[in-house]
Amino acid sequence: MGKGVAILCLLAGGYVSVAALGVLPPEYAVIHAPRGVVLGGGALLVVIGFMSLARDHRMSDAIASMLLLALAAGAGWLTFYAPEGTLSRYVPFIPSSVNEALARLLFGFGAAASVGMAIWGVRRIFR
Repeated sequence: MGKGVAILCLLAGGYVSVAALGVLPPEYAVIHAPRGVVLGGGALLVVIGFMSLARDHRMSDAIASMLLLALAAGAGWLTFYAPEGTLSRYVPFIPSSVNEALARLLFGFGAAASVGMAIWGVRRIFR
């Protein structure tokens, strides 16, 4: 069962990545998001597939740590460098300034938690 899910992740991630790179004809894959975002999602699925296929826990911990650091980088970018107004429109009953600050705070906590889990995974590798 586990290998089947891993292979499914590899195939789906590869398909999405190839579609984002523009190799497939437009009628095979309709993309409604920026191609960089779609490519990132496909690459994420491929990494999860490789992590699931790793037989050694050290290898899967290393891949998971790299994945967590990549997620932390994205959350950190949203926390510190996202343009104003990007994060302020999701909760309609809160004023936009509070909504933006709350979203940045939550993404910052997510980045810190991801870095902490990556450090824990690296520590586990070297035990």
